[in-house]
Amino acid sequence: MTIEELKKVLREGSDKDKHKVISNVKKELLNQEIFNVLIELLEDSKYLNRFFAIYHLIDKFSDFLKNSNESIVNNVFNLLFDDFYPVVDRANWALSIIGDKALDKLTKEYYIATDENKTRIIIAVGRGNFSHRSKDRLHILLDGIKSENKQLRFNSMREIIANTQQKSINEWDSISDTSIDLDEIHMKILLIAKEFTNSEDDYVKNFSSEYLSRVGN
Repeated sequence: MTIEELKKVLREGSDKDKHKVISNVKKELLNQEIFNVLIELLEDSKYLNRFFAIYHLIDKFSDFLKNSNESIVNNVFNLLFDDFYPVVDRANWALSIIGDKALDKLTKEYYIATDENKTRIIIAVGRGNFSHRSKDRLHILLDGIKSENKQLRFNSMREIIANTQQKSINEWDSISDTSIDLDEIHMKILLIAKEFTNSEDDYVKNFSSEYLSRVGN
């Protein structure tokens, strides 16, 4: 198969044919041209094409993603607001691979976003591999717990809990900055968790109650 044939299948082929060729293609054909085709598909009107593209960008082009320009960062960022959750989930992952440029984009957009969009950004920040910039990540998450919007405040609390564990074995949610006062952060979280034990949402109430029980409050 030639590069042009591969590009044609990726752009115009059936879902079955796309998966078949990308799974069996020779490694030397996975070059910048194919990367660019997958980037194009991130904006496709069909959600399965968007998922196909982001999945294989992560799986086969992680080194390319690490060198993303502003346009590509924007394309991946926009997928955070996709209606198909598996696309959103993979977008979180791809932003982690992109690294600093992605966190800079998330930070910039957070402060001008609606509460609904802030919630998605908070989740991307909290679940991304940005541990080398712990203070920057926590700055956004701590801002989120100040919100009057309950969904944003709860998700910010949840991501702070995940990212401030004293003995984390996961690099992604570890704290790299020793100047961060975890005790002070945990005191803030305790107050919010207690508030959410009265939530009418069972998941929110149970999560908060279980957290308080786990930390002995």
